Amino acid sequence: MLKHWDYYFATSLLLIPNVARAQTGYTGPDPLPPTVSESLLNPAVLILVVVCAGAIMYGIFRIVTKDKERNRQAPQNIPPHQKPVATPPISTSPLYVPGSVFISYRRDDSADITGRIYDRLVQRFSKDIVFKDVDSIPLGIDFRQHLEGALSQCRILLAIMGDEWRGGQGVDGKRRIEDPRDHVRLELEVALGRNIPVIPVLVRKASIPAEEELPISLRSLSYRNGIQVRPDPDFHGDMDRLIKGIEPHLTR
Repeated sequence: MLKHWDYYFATSLLLIPNVARAQTGYTGPDPLPPTVSESLLNPAVLILVVVCAGAIMYGIFRIVTKDKERNRQAPQNIPPHQKPVATPPISTSPLYVPGSVFISYRRDDSADITGRIYDRLVQRFSKDIVFKDVDSIPLGIDFRQHLEGALSQCRILLAIMGDEWRGGQGVDGKRRIEDPRDHVRLELEVALGRNIPVIPVLVRKASIPAEEELPISLRSLSYRNGIQVRPDPDFHGDMDRLIKGIEPHLTR
């Protein structure tokens, strides 16, 4: 449709002289020359002028429009150094070593609250980072060797201490923590022997045992700075402080 208007515009320009001569043709004997005002008032001339003006305006419009479309479709030759470069996403999470956080606890002392603590730590880190149970020890494997392997990548140990953390008294009147084969004692001895940071996590209003209440190999535990993790409504606030204290040890 637009191409027909282009032809119409060109044809109109060619017909203007012929139409003008037709208007000034034979008018009878001794015609009086028409005045300028009479020529302009002639209906045919007015129509021709309007048509020509419209055709000229349409032609200008088409030329401008084609130029804009040509510029829009033309590829932009932007120098490589001026092209925008996509910025890769920045990872704000540090890379932690699997098994970096080791949780030591006694089941009959703090199994339930330890489960909640474990869930919060896994939510912040991952299951690969937090090690809690040693139930998967294969049969016939030396428990001490298994602990050595589990603590080989450990960067911090959490000692969950409740009011029964030292264990009940046996027939000999001694508590379980005094037994050299006690798994809690073995875990702490390995960690302290490797200079792994140990954080006492006090639950159920427990306190850090006095030096004389511990075996000689664990007496340095009495001087470790610990933290309380209280039940609701203080649980999550205490866990936030604990996580904040753990993170610096994992990024060293």
